[in-house]
Amino acid sequence: MVTIPTSRDVGRVGTRSGRIAPSGPTVSVGEGIAQFGNALTHVAYDLNDLRTQEAQDNQNKAGFDLETKIAQFRDAEEQSFLKAREEANESGIGFTRQFIEGYQQRANEFGESNFAGLNDAQKERAKQSIMGLGNSLYGKAYDYEQKSKTLFYDRTTNQGLDTVRGQIKNNAAPYEELKRQGLAAIDAADMPEAWKAERRALWESDAAESKWQWKFAQDPDTALREMKGITVDAKSLSGAIQQTAQQLGVDPVDLATVMSYETGGTFDPWKKGPTTKWGTHRGLIQWGEPQRQKYGVTADMPVEQQVAAAGRYLKDAGVKPGMGLLDIYSAINAGAPGLYDRSDYKAGGAPGTVADKVKYQMEGHKEKAAALLGGTYTPQPGDPDIEKIPYDRREQLAAWGETQYNQQLVQQRTATKDNYNLLIATNPDQVDESVILQDVNLDNGDKATLINSLNTARKENAGVRELIGAIASGGASVNPFDSEQTKVADKAFEKMMGAATTPEQQQTVMSGFVAASGYVPKKVQSELRRGAASTNPAEVAQSMQAASVLQKNAPISFNGFEGGDTVRKNLDLYRTYTEGMGLSPDEAGRKIIDLNDPEKVRQRDAILKSEPVKKVLKDVSASDVAAIFDKGFWHAAPDVGGVPTQEAVKVGVNTEAEAAIVADYRGILQDSIAETGGDMDAAKELANQRFSRNYGVSELSPLGSSVVIKYPPEKVYPPAPDGTHDYIRDQAVEALKAEGVNPETIYLQAYEGTAQDIKAGRPARYEVFYEQDGKLERYFLPFFADPEAGKAAARAKQEQTLRDAGTRMIENRSRFASQREADQRSYDETQGSDWMKARQMQADQERRRQDETLERLRGDQNPITTGPMNGGGGGGY
Repeated sequence: MVTIPTSRDVGRVGTRSGRIAPSGPTVSVGEGIAQFGNALTHVAYDLNDLRTQEAQDNQNKAGFDLETKIAQFRDAEEQSFLKAREEANESGIGFTRQFIEGYQQRANEFGESNFAGLNDAQKERAKQSIMGLGNSLYGKAYDYEQKSKTLFYDRTTNQGLDTVRGQIKNNAAPYEELKRQGLAAIDAADMPEAWKAERRALWESDAAESKWQWKFAQDPDTALREMKGITVDAKSLSGAIQQTAQQLGVDPVDLATVMSYETGGTFDPWKKGPTTKWGTHRGLIQWGEPQRQKYGVTADMPVEQQVAAAGRYLKDAGVKPGMGLLDIYSAINAGAPGLYDRSDYKAGGAPGTVADKVKYQMEGHKEKAAALLGGTYTPQPGDPDIEKIPYDRREQLAAWGETQYNQQLVQQRTATKDNYNLLIATNPDQVDESVILQDVNLDNGDKATLINSLNTARKENAGVRELIGAIASGGASVNPFDSEQTKVADKAFEKMMGAATTPEQQQTVMSGFVAASGYVPKKVQSELRRGAASTNPAEVAQSMQAASVLQKNAPISFNGFEGGDTVRKNLDLYRTYTEGMGLSPDEAGRKIIDLNDPEKVRQRDAILKSEPVKKVLKDVSASDVAAIFDKGFWHAAPDVGGVPTQEAVKVGVNTEAEAAIVADYRGILQDSIAETGGDMDAAKELANQRFSRNYGVSELSPLGSSVVIKYPPEKVYPPAPDGTHDYIRDQAVEALKAEGVNPETIYLQAYEGTAQDIKAGRPARYEVFYEQDGKLERYFLPFFADPEAGKAAARAKQEQTLRDAGTRMIENRSRFASQREADQRSYDETQGSDWMKARQMQADQERRRQDETLERLRGDQNPITTGPMNGGGGGGY
């Protein structure tokens, strides 16, 4: 019989080796049987391993499934908590117990349903998760219940307490009664006694805080000192009082007594007192604001220094050695010793005279003063209720108060500065410099700034009045390049316009102001820029009409004001359209607006690219430029002297200069062709007008009076009232004479600085050349003219001419009267008939004329040909 080995009879080294253990059957068994047995053994061992692995996997799966269920359970409980909270009653009382009882039941049910089949370790881990979730939910439930109860109890008590808090913050004078009302409101509340006790304790702090907030609203500085617990150093105060009393020669008890009385027994060095005409009183002797400033008393100064300041005040007030309490207090309360019957009650002080207060109100303060000096009294903080506020809260309130107080100071300081600035801007003559200096709301920097502004405003105000007067009398002059003058002029213009009540009056004021001053105000400049940029043809036309008048009345200011390039360009176009092309003002305004139309821009580009226009531009030559300035065969020189000449106009001094000038004209003509829509006649007129603004001939040029140059002085500077530019030459000659140079002839030539000045809106500088002893010299410094001085000189010359004419008229009247008397006397004294008397009278008249002529010739060093002696006039070129 063959025995088939089983797993009980064989042992394996490993599941993969296939080797039989030594205790297995021997090799005597047949080879087939041995192989069959090995295969069965291998299968048996594999099944055992799989069963073990399967059991382990099932247990692990149960653990994983439980973790998933625990997570689901956790989410469900969180939702249950939220739902329970929504459904809880208003007070929240019992919420924690009710929710946790429900949780425990649900947790037990969860364990019974899901812990089966777990090993001990898995069960322990699951219990810990469930317990952790329970602890978390308990904390949340407890927090919710406490907050709900707090809110509920607060709602049941706060309505009454809020009313009491508001009353304390508005007026804490009846503090004890109001605090009692708050306690009564707590006692009447529907809440457990333990909660009431807690709220009573909180109310002590709450009421004290409300009281402090009332004090802070009244006197932030003192309230902050109390909250911070700042106390008076009794030893330092006592020593300072004794030292100061010794210096004054008075009893230290008397000095300490008045300080105790003035501070209400607190010896608070910043005690707030009444508000009088001297401002808010503060400190040991109730300093007024001017007195604090004079003696340097501040809130943060050491108490010893304030006592010393009080000593200086008493000495200055007249306190002498040996004086007593009555005189010391009289000096403090009335300003000097001996004024015992004076009272400061009407000024805001306490009732009673100086004598009354010393006699009836100071006995208790004498005892306190003696105790302070004797070392048995220490000044206490002002309000013991502050101690009822928790320390951390006191720190918070102190920080909050500091921030609020600083903001108040900043706001007060800003408001004070704004008020002064408004007064300075509107009526500086009504602002007193001493008031600014004494204002305690300002620091020294503010005072310096305001006083500088005040002085500037006063100067400007005087300048405004002076300018308005000069405009009224016709003697005004404003340099548009002087910022100080233009600032005054703008203010004068605003003041004059403010007095005009109708548009017609305002138009008259504007025209008269510009014509009289030669300056275009900034407000008018702004209106010109706005009108030039308008899309309304009527507004553009109106603006250009005004610009035309302004350019004539104030050429320098108009041609140089900031942002005026568009205005000046549009004005050129407007004149060309209206004067050269015959368009109406509105039509001209429309064409100017069209310059910015994209379609019109494309049309202009097409015109410039056309062959006829290209040919016109290419053919521009020096003769075209010369023709602009050629006035004919006989013509007067440009604006200077009016000397006729027949010399041909030359463009530039050499070929290079000629080419540059022609190129400039060609560019201007090209722009003009585009702007006039290809109207060649209008374009040439516009180009000539623009070109002539910067180019021309000059009597002051060293190159000659017939050479076209850029920036001739006669183009850059306006003519004088007499229509000439002679003032430019006169000023240049005077400038050289001041430097010791006596020129025979003088010339001005533009250079790079001239163009820079013109672009910057400054008076244009020129290089100076002069002839002396037959040589042409160049002066080392540039020169610029002063049109306003030229205007003033021309005006003075005109005025002198008028005075001379008046003098001659008076002289002629006197001479005529004298001649009539002589004629009448000759007629009356002649004997004979009337014709004989008339003949004698004529003879006497002829003799008088001959005598006058001889007298003139004797007085003339270089007599000229005077014509016949019968009264005819002579002369020549």
